[in-house]
Amino acid sequence: MRIQLFRVAVAAIACLSGPIQPKLALADEFDSAAPRASSDDAELIIVTATRGKRDLATLPLSASVISAEELDVAPDYALDGVLRNVPGVFVSTTSSTITHPTAQSASMRGLGGSRALVLLDGVPVNDGFGGWINWSKIPIRNIERVEIVRGAGASLWGNYAMGGVINVITRAPDERVFSLRGTGGSFNTGTADAYASEVFGDTGVSLRYRFFDTAGYKVLVKEERGTVDAEASSRSNYLDLRVDHDFSDETAANLTLTLFDEDRNVGTPLADNSQQSLDAAFRFRHDDEKLGNFRLSVFGAAQQFDNNNSKQSGDRCCEELALTQDIPTRSIGTYLEWSRSFDPWRTLVTAGMDFRHIQGKNSEEILPTLPDHGTRSTSGKQQTLGWYVEAEMHPLEDLEVLGSVRLDYWRNFDGEQSSQRGLATDGVTKFATKSQVEVSPRLSLRYAITDELALRGGVYRAFRAPNLNELYRGFFAGNTPFEPNPELDAELLKIGGELGFDWNVGPALLHVTGYWNELENFIDFARPEGGPFRFQRQNLTEVRARGFEVELPIQLTDTLLFSPSYVFADSTIQKYAPQPERVGNQIRNVPRDTFLFTARYDDPEWFLLEFLGRYVGKSYGNDSNSQKLDAHFVLDLSLSRKIGDHLEVFFMGQNITDEEYVARRTGSNAYIGVPQQFWGGLRYAW
Repeated sequence: MRIQLFRVAVAAIACLSGPIQPKLALADEFDSAAPRASSDDAELIIVTATRGKRDLATLPLSASVISAEELDVAPDYALDGVLRNVPGVFVSTTSSTITHPTAQSASMRGLGGSRALVLLDGVPVNDGFGGWINWSKIPIRNIERVEIVRGAGASLWGNYAMGGVINVITRAPDERVFSLRGTGGSFNTGTADAYASEVFGDTGVSLRYRFFDTAGYKVLVKEERGTVDAEASSRSNYLDLRVDHDFSDETAANLTLTLFDEDRNVGTPLADNSQQSLDAAFRFRHDDEKLGNFRLSVFGAAQQFDNNNSKQSGDRCCEELALTQDIPTRSIGTYLEWSRSFDPWRTLVTAGMDFRHIQGKNSEEILPTLPDHGTRSTSGKQQTLGWYVEAEMHPLEDLEVLGSVRLDYWRNFDGEQSSQRGLATDGVTKFATKSQVEVSPRLSLRYAITDELALRGGVYRAFRAPNLNELYRGFFAGNTPFEPNPELDAELLKIGGELGFDWNVGPALLHVTGYWNELENFIDFARPEGGPFRFQRQNLTEVRARGFEVELPIQLTDTLLFSPSYVFADSTIQKYAPQPERVGNQIRNVPRDTFLFTARYDDPEWFLLEFLGRYVGKSYGNDSNSQKLDAHFVLDLSLSRKIGDHLEVFFMGQNITDEEYVARRTGSNAYIGVPQQFWGGLRYAW
């Protein structure tokens, strides 16, 4: 039935065709109070940093933009692969196309874990139940751009924005646009992307569809594999409908509906999971010259996640099903925002509030292959409510002051658990309601010393509330139990700051930023004293994350670009109550050294050839620093050529030198990074 639904969608897309008419398509029109930008400066506009349209070159923050053109030629199937080449952004070096969804995350500034907020047109993408990010649910083709703001964004965006914010801006409907893209390559991987839009008077409609299927590859390192290990695989369908309507020049509304369906196997016959979801968002804007500009958004999601964990024998010759989980989640949210300009100091004031309600349930069966076998059902709810205000001021011609503060109230409530072991029923355990109030201020400055050189800096505070997964859901990995903790408190970035400069040097633009963050109540796994071997989440650790980022894009000629960057991340444990000897260790999954470069030749008359190099230094898979993750260098390739006005042919490769390395560890298992793979395809548009 689901496959038939998506076939109908493809047929509907094919009915819309016509010549492409390029036009500035800004989905963020509904998230910004500033006047609409012209196409001449579209590549410089960013909205995520200040919740209003700003010129990227004059921001008092550290930010990057990935354009639609860059995404079209990116040698990856999912957005996380593109983000690996953005300085200061840390995502797993295992492929999200075959990795368990709960192991997918994003972090910035060396904070690790899910400590960055990911948005799709201003709506949170971080999973409502667990905070993880299923990158397959985020379109990578036919979008407007991706905005990345490094440094705590909690003063505007609240929960999860501790390390920064990533906002994917989708393409708005335009007049008679149609494109179709298909690929095929290594590991029997195939994709189909289709996009169509049309404008009917004051109403624009667009439809986007993506199909992905891969037979995958064996994910464990060779020396750990047994006869039970097979190729990890995945298949997904993504469909979204968008309708924009202009009531007048001052008033407009927008509605998006998204269907997603996915099935995965993560490397053994019995270890698999599936996910189905429906997401909806409604946005409304009204601009008034006297009263100011108003933005309203209402969004919600319904998701079903099913997960099976297995237990393997020591020699991995066989496996048994160990745990099955049924996890339905519902969420709803809204935000209301007002902004207005004032004459003194060319001030723009923005104020707003947002609210999100999430409820989830984990019904699981622990099979006789494990201790404490039986059934268990755990459920809970989480609410967050925030108010924020921001002022952008220019007290001097060359000085900008950007200040914001946010007050958040969050609570976890209605948590309860019931279980049954054999014929014995343990009854119902009620968990205490946990609530906290958090204040997240930020102050940023930028001073232009000359037209070529500007200094910038900022100080901030942020938080991350524990999610329902950390509070109520356990799992097994490598035959090791990992348990939740309903008593967790919020993580606090009690003080953070950054200092940097931007310097135009001929054809080059040098960006340098140093940062310092101090965290407390860091949530991590620890082994409780006594009892069987297991791990439980606890507020154990104080962490210091400091480092610097250097970016130097150089436009050597009209057709040749070289863009190197270097990131140093010193993220270490400052306090660990159960084991003081861990003080000074690196936090897991954060390399100290990362060197990136892009070398691009782009001549529209001939072809585009791009090499992306990435050296990632040694890191560790655990906080005891006993599980080493290999340093490695990966080289990716993208080659494309346009044939006529409508057709483009391309060839891409990942890890073309076939570097083999340990990229991730979960429990006792070591997982390889993305192996060598190649694919090619065609894109037809008119």
